[in-house]
Amino acid sequence: MISVIVTSYNIEKYIQRCLQSILSQTYKDIEIIVVDDGSTDATPSLIKQAANSDNRIVPILLPENTPGGVAVAANIGLRKASGKYIGFVDGDDWCESYMFEELVKAAEEHQAEVIIGNYKNYDEKENEYYEPSDAKRWRHGLPLNTHISSLEERKEILKFNPVPWRKLYLREFLFNKEIFFPEGDYFYEDNPFHWFCVTQAKSFVLVNKCLCYHRMNRVGQTMGAADKRLLAMYEHHKTIMDWLLASDSYDTFREELILWIVNNTCWIYDAIRDEHKPDVVQCLSEALSMHDLNFAYSVTMSEKMGNRGRELAGYAFNLINFMPTDKNVRGFKVSLVGQAYDNYKEYGLKDTLRKIKGYVYHRSPAPIKRVLKMISGCLPKKDISNKEIMGKLETIKCQVEFQKYMLALNDEFEKTVLKELSQIRSEIEVLKAQGRQVEQKNDLDSVSC
Repeated sequence: MISVIVTSYNIEKYIQRCLQSILSQTYKDIEIIVVDDGSTDATPSLIKQAANSDNRIVPILLPENTPGGVAVAANIGLRKASGKYIGFVDGDDWCESYMFEELVKAAEEHQAEVIIGNYKNYDEKENEYYEPSDAKRWRHGLPLNTHISSLEERKEILKFNPVPWRKLYLREFLFNKEIFFPEGDYFYEDNPFHWFCVTQAKSFVLVNKCLCYHRMNRVGQTMGAADKRLLAMYEHHKTIMDWLLASDSYDTFREELILWIVNNTCWIYDAIRDEHKPDVVQCLSEALSMHDLNFAYSVTMSEKMGNRGRELAGYAFNLINFMPTDKNVRGFKVSLVGQAYDNYKEYGLKDTLRKIKGYVYHRSPAPIKRVLKMISGCLPKKDISNKEIMGKLETIKCQVEFQKYMLALNDEFEKTVLKELSQIRSEIEVLKAQGRQVEQKNDLDSVSC
């Protein structure tokens, strides 16, 4: 038998479809533990109706909503579960009829502790289906529909979306390792749960079939939050680190943990409201400080980290005035001005300004849009002379507000940026001098004629 845990909260529009998709499974030996987290709409009564019509449904109706996300409700379901395997379904999602049959078949055939299936997102607002963000991981690298156990393969599985509702877990494994969701006044508890399972399990299977559908952009959904609740990820970083230390696994997975928290910072920074962006950088700085700083710096500045992650990690290290003692660790330019100037020398002003405009468009709070408008005003509408280009460049240089744009993350000028800015000014003076020499030569030629 398998136990399927369904968590629900104020989803009266969706709970019936969810439960019906589980009741219709081709795998029949199933118990459905529905834990309602204190709903105030018709959800509890709909769960009772479903339980009255099919005794495989076990309703657990909490009297009031618990703090945070679904952790408490999910853990109640875990402790109640009696099946050999345990699965999860969000109460507003739904499954293909063959989902659990496919997962159990893979588990039995390969004696796996964790079985991971594929899924699709459903955008309720747009009425569209689309692939999840980890879709590319199914197409490259890891073997599918076969036993997985090596350390490097497990590290790759850590990069999959952490959601539990497309997986099946061997119950004995979870209880032997004492793996439950961390409970607290926060969300995104599936992240540490994913880390607990992947770092402790020794056998996995990836079932490359779309087994379920995850509803997005519905009213009241946690993932739609753009406030300080997103900062819960940094609490989960500490929880994961404590788990790794307690299980003597920190040295094995510390690089993956550093990459994980910086990569999460990238989307958190872009998603969170402007007034909380400084908090994101501060939280990242505190998270990186929990590790050996030289090691954390070498990881975040390596080719394994994308440009955006390196950029934000750079600001976090600057907050604590850290510079690596290992001279072999390569640094990077955090200044957009420096990058823009290099681009100008190679591709010209017009291309550079357009790249800046595109960059700022995706990451601009309201004050920065004024900077974008200023820079855009310098964009030439036709071919212009070198003298005019120098004038445009001088305008931008004199109004280095777009330098302040990048520094708005920290609200402070850094020594490295000031040094680079000084260098830029020197190089501009050289270019201006060269321009004056060209003009003087032209004047002399004109006189000679």
